Amino acid sequence: MNGSTRWPQAPQLISRRSLCTPRPVRVIPPLRRRLAARLAVSAVAAPQEHDRSVEKHSAGSLGTSGSSHGLRGKPRAKLPAPLASEDEDAPEGAFLSTSDDAAGEPLDRDHFKEGSRRHFRTVFDHDRWAAHRSTRRYVRHALGMFKSRMVRGLAAPLLYICGLSIVICAGHQAAEAGLLPAAAFEWTGSEPFALTSFALSLLLVFRTNASYSRWLDARKNWGAVVNRSRDLVRQGVTYIPRGDRALLDLLARWTVAFSRSLMAHLRSDVDAEAELRRVLRPAEAESALAAEHRPAYCLQVLSEIIKEAQQGAEQAQQAQQPLPNAAAVAAGPPGAGGLSLPASGPRMGSGAACRMDENLSILEDMVGGCERILRTPIPLSYTRHTSRFMIIYLSLLPFALFDSCRWATVPITCLISFLLLGIEEIGVAIEEPFSILPLEALCDAIERNVWELHRMHVAGADGAAGSGARRAHLSAGGVVQAARLGED
Repeated sequence: MNGSTRWPQAPQLISRRSLCTPRPVRVIPPLRRRLAARLAVSAVAAPQEHDRSVEKHSAGSLGTSGSSHGLRGKPRAKLPAPLASEDEDAPEGAFLSTSDDAAGEPLDRDHFKEGSRRHFRTVFDHDRWAAHRSTRRYVRHALGMFKSRMVRGLAAPLLYICGLSIVICAGHQAAEAGLLPAAAFEWTGSEPFALTSFALSLLLVFRTNASYSRWLDARKNWGAVVNRSRDLVRQGVTYIPRGDRALLDLLARWTVAFSRSLMAHLRSDVDAEAELRRVLRPAEAESALAAEHRPAYCLQVLSEIIKEAQQGAEQAQQAQQPLPNAAAVAAGPPGAGGLSLPASGPRMGSGAACRMDENLSILEDMVGGCERILRTPIPLSYTRHTSRFMIIYLSLLPFALFDSCRWATVPITCLISFLLLGIEEIGVAIEEPFSILPLEALCDAIERNVWELHRMHVAGADGAAGSGARRAHLSAGGVVQAARLGED
């Protein structure tokens, strides 16, 4: 009975509370600026949604949008993944960008350091190794310390530590003379440094070891690129018929183009257009430059070359059309440098094609390994905490040294700072290895080796000067045929 008298009153209770009525939410100015910054970033992915959101939120009331959640109901993760800031210390609304923008500040960039990285791209030969092992390296390196690019790169923190040491030493002298209260300089113990020095050592060791591991992985990846490029062309000139000269030329060109496109893919200071136009025909270069991921496109063209070498070009010849695949597209249309590849001699077997395709798979793995190193740094917390640890440690070091070293504290502190900061600087410098590895020299080596294989094993005999006389060089097939015929 009681329930029958209460049921009709339920709608009245709900209507009096007005639960469904939207409530305007007052947005304070700082919060509004943060929201505008996030909306500006989201406009990169959805411009139309951005325009509607700015118009909606600029009125100062989020309740009119019909959402009962208000500001707390808006999803926080509005930033697109590539633009989201990875720095936990960045201010609210900041994002990774390289240009001045209303929603974020440009990333810091040391132009001297970035410009000097090209000097690290050294290729050693026998003479350089001899100089590297020389005992005179100690004198040479000590005398060249003030010309070192590392010293110039660390000039700002070293000047800070030096100036702070001078101020602390002067403060101690003033306190001893009674000009300043002595209580401000009473702490002179070295126990905190003894307790924390091992932790700093562990951080530096981890930093340099992790960075060197990344550098070594990058060099191994490029070593595999060099080896597999040679092996791919070696297999091609062996298994593809020599009469199929156009296909062999195409294989050599695109193998060289792959290494050049990968170098441009990993560096920001390489002109991809100039590199590809130098090694490819005009129509081929245009097709490669139109691709978003150029190394992958080069690998696809090489796959089509292997496929054509295995299957033959009889159908394309009968139709008098270029090959209907990526290789023909890269070669261009007929009359504009396009290739109609003739079929000549026995075609390449499936076993040889599989082995060549395995090389392409390894090259693709190397591309992915290089991209992993480039896109993923050492966890940023290690870098930030090591930098903070170093600055705090070195800033307090003069307090512990003054009683025993007096004014010699200044040069000693500067020297210790240079040594410790230099170790950390080495780790940061080699963390991104592609801008300091000699990739140009590696690409040049690939190009020389590829065309040497093409010339010696495809074009047949080649002359070379030696001991004042002209000597004939047999191709690899010629050497085997000569041995079978019993010729010297």
